[in-house]
Amino acid sequence: METYNVRVQKSAHANLDSLPLRFGIHFKVDQILVLNVETDMGEDPQYRDRFHVKAKFKDPTNPNSKEMYGHFVLEQRPSDRDPSLVTVWRNDRDTEWGLSTTMTNLRKDGFVTVEQLLDMHPLYLAGKVVDSAGLVKHLSVNIAKKDIARFEDAAAKARGETELAIKNLERAREELEIARNKAEKMKALASEAIEVVTKQEVKISVQQDEIDALKAKAKEDEARYKIEMIAAGRDGSVATLSSPDTLVEVRESELVRGSLCTVLVMGDGRTLHMKTSTFDKDGSVTKKAKGLVRSRVRTTCWDPIGAPGKWSNQGYFRNIYLVE
Repeated sequence: METYNVRVQKSAHANLDSLPLRFGIHFKVDQILVLNVETDMGEDPQYRDRFHVKAKFKDPTNPNSKEMYGHFVLEQRPSDRDPSLVTVWRNDRDTEWGLSTTMTNLRKDGFVTVEQLLDMHPLYLAGKVVDSAGLVKHLSVNIAKKDIARFEDAAAKARGETELAIKNLERAREELEIARNKAEKMKALASEAIEVVTKQEVKISVQQDEIDALKAKAKEDEARYKIEMIAAGRDGSVATLSSPDTLVEVRESELVRGSLCTVLVMGDGRTLHMKTSTFDKDGSVTKKAKGLVRSRVRTTCWDPIGAPGKWSNQGYFRNIYLVE
């Protein structure tokens, strides 16, 4: 539970009107009120420096004070260490807001005092003086004849200001709700954009990893081709390297010229074949080729040194390599 130390100024509305009528409390000097917050209601719809909380508290000047509960409007200015109490109520906000306006106007015009508000506290608790109409009705009984006209003018002014205050409050609520909805929408759009960017970054990262892996594999194949050239030379042959092309399909155990072969279907429509019983007994070349389908590759064919193209021109292949 969060705790606030709240400044109550002796000459402010909260101490002269709200606390006396609603809680039977009035401080002779500036006072610190300790609030045990139960609900944070958020910022005020009209004033950026103000916020609302529902909290429990006790009268700091009364050792026997019982714990009370109220809806507090607090003001926190940048230069203040502790927030100040603007007003506090117990019941419906609009009704209490209007009551605050009426109390303030009638007190300033001399028709009600802090002492009278303290005396009316039991009537407030009993539900008889909980709104502007109830307060005006109660006070009008004891107004002297000579002050009736002035009192009626003051009461009418208070009613007008109350209606305007509530109207402005409603408008501020609507504007705040619109702003909140807009902010939520913008937040949702921002979150969606961040998610899209994050997914794209992950995708790009994965793609880059794949590209790096392919480059590394191509480098390995380049080294293997050099080894193959040396082996072919020892056999009196040349490892003829084909032009780069896309490997479309690998067919296994296909009969070509009377022998079972692994057949490669290339992007330009050519087919290449290898007699597996002679050149791929362990199936390693066929397995490698199947892993390179849809990749750019080059194949080798061992042609005799003295007869270039003898076997390569007939569509034979001996090995396959990834192109970077």
